[in-house]
Amino acid sequence: MKRYVGEAYWLKEQPLEARTIRLAIAYYPKAGRLQIAHYHIEGDTIRRNRVVTLAREDLARNPEAKQLLLKALREL
Repeated sequence: MKRYVGEAYWLKEQPLEARTIRLAIAYYPKAGRLQIAHYHIEGDTIRRNRVVTLAREDLARNPEAKQLLLKALREL
């Protein structure tokens, strides 16, 4: 599994966050990152796992992927 090796943006920026019954969504505008994670609650702690991070620069390099993501969001 590939690990993130860049700057620890999650320590430097407070994300905009929302949760559904199963998903935690966090957007880091300055870093250009959108994280979507499955989560569960253990006592008073939220445990995030299976995190997927979408990076602004990756989507900028692949317009087809960006258009697919935008289409899916519009239709949800």
